[in-house]
Amino acid sequence: MCRSLQRFTFVVFSLVFTFATLCSTTNAEDKPRLKIVMASPQGFLDDLEYLVVDLAEEKKQWDDNIYPSLDIFLIGVERTAPLRFDILLSDAGEDDKSGYRYQPCIPVEAGRKGLKDFIGNNLNPIGIDEKLKKRGYYELTGNVFQGWMRILDGDVSYACIAAAGHEDDIPKEMPLPEESHKDILAKGYDLGFEVLNTADQTELRKKQADDFVPYLMKDVAKKPDETEVWFNFRKTSQLHKYQQLHRMYVEAKQGTIGWTTDVAQKQGVAEFVLKALPETGLFDFIQTMGAEPSRFAAIKMAEDPVLGLRLNLPFDDFRRVQLDEWYPAARAAAKDKIDGSDEFAEEEREPAKQATDLLFDMLAAGDPLGRLDMFMDITRAESGKLGIVGGVRARDGKAADEIVKLIPKLHQEWSVVMDSEMIGDTAIHTLDVTNDTPKAIFDYFGDSGIVYVGTSAELVWIAGGEGAYEALKANIEKVSSGDSEADATPEKFVDLKLQAGPLVSFADDLADETDWNLMGVVDIKPPGSAIGASGDKEAKTLQPVDPNEIRKIVRRSLLVDSEDRITGVITRTDDYIGGKMTFAPGVLRAAGKVVAKIVSDNLQ
Repeated sequence: MCRSLQRFTFVVFSLVFTFATLCSTTNAEDKPRLKIVMASPQGFLDDLEYLVVDLAEEKKQWDDNIYPSLDIFLIGVERTAPLRFDILLSDAGEDDKSGYRYQPCIPVEAGRKGLKDFIGNNLNPIGIDEKLKKRGYYELTGNVFQGWMRILDGDVSYACIAAAGHEDDIPKEMPLPEESHKDILAKGYDLGFEVLNTADQTELRKKQADDFVPYLMKDVAKKPDETEVWFNFRKTSQLHKYQQLHRMYVEAKQGTIGWTTDVAQKQGVAEFVLKALPETGLFDFIQTMGAEPSRFAAIKMAEDPVLGLRLNLPFDDFRRVQLDEWYPAARAAAKDKIDGSDEFAEEEREPAKQATDLLFDMLAAGDPLGRLDMFMDITRAESGKLGIVGGVRARDGKAADEIVKLIPKLHQEWSVVMDSEMIGDTAIHTLDVTNDTPKAIFDYFGDSGIVYVGTSAELVWIAGGEGAYEALKANIEKVSSGDSEADATPEKFVDLKLQAGPLVSFADDLADETDWNLMGVVDIKPPGSAIGASGDKEAKTLQPVDPNEIRKIVRRSLLVDSEDRITGVITRTDDYIGGKMTFAPGVLRAAGKVVAKIVSDNLQ
């Protein structure tokens, strides 16, 4: 029974956790909800098998653990029909019962035998008992879940389940998923997530979200090995993420995320759309996205870069308030890390803190710009070594000069030549970082050991590695001259191209050499317990994930497949924004390896 409960929790949680924080009384189908739709259980199995077996070559893990752990919950399930698994937020108030609940509708195999098989060989073995209350309506009890189940008849019958105390989630006349979720089903995603809201529910959604954010924050606890200062920074950052989701949940008219595994094209595709309700802050904010061209629009991205990134993200008053809270917390955390790090000699700590203050002063002064406007390119030279060049718009780019001057004091092995050259109105400062620099830097970016920093009235540039100076000079001249190649479509405000293989390999070598572990151990657990679920919340926590171990698994996977590209773009069209990311088969292969590893740690 314990093993079955563990598998049940793992399978359900793996499907919904990533998106649970995006969503949520009135009539059942009109209640605010996050709609989660799987095109079909069999399609999901086929896609997962493609990742784990065909690409990752983890057939034994699939046969022994992954497939049996999924198949056991598909007994009595019609595998070719859509499966709906909605999430609703509670409006019970800020207490232990606030939070979220699941409301699944599961397709059942045809006939009485199908329903009997679903109840007797699917629900009962995991500790869910049924009691018939009237035709097609059951009370569910047991040590896993308490609630209700209604059977909907149609071309395919559905078992729709509601948590105890929420019978009105599954009223007698509720529509079949083909009707209630037809919009998201029509998009053809293998797995889709959608929120559709109306203005008359705004107050209800706000009440739900107001209660849900504190509920989520209860899980943000101080770790034994972190200081109060670092915990405050982490807590502030997490709160801001939840506040942004709160805003989208309350003010969005439509939020859609879809995933498709395209076996024929050997790629994965993720798409999203966000539309806001009129007369909301989110609606006004969306109108500012892609409204102003980037200062770096003249710099054309390479056709196949190791990394190409363009960001032109606006801020609004909502985000500025958050930044006013985040900057002091981040500044204090950075200084705290300097005090606790053995990377700095005692005489280097104070200059490092001064540089930190100058950096955050520069960031705070840049808020009136109202946007983050930047680019970064990493390209491969004929020698095989990499070169990097990037730039960011600043309110006062010359403020960076004072930071550069401090570098020899905060790192005594390095030297700086200020104003070594002028390119137009941009001053070039030359940093020699040859000494006391990780070997991985030279292995990937060449052995010159020179980094260039450029500053002008409103721009800051940085470049290093093979061919860096030439690229820096050419890009500064393009931006200064208003090159005719400038992008005439500012509506595209995020653009990304990358090759995962070399970036992961570099990060892995650098981490091994420096004992760098940015994330520490990551716990995978749901945000609290869903209403209706029973048992100890801690029992739902999966084995912690070590990012270093995952990184090595990904690296090994990418080494055997040169098709490692990831592309992404976000644009604004009229009053909504939409985005698309594509993942090459090498990336999907790495994902299959990671899935196999996590399953192995939790189900063996």
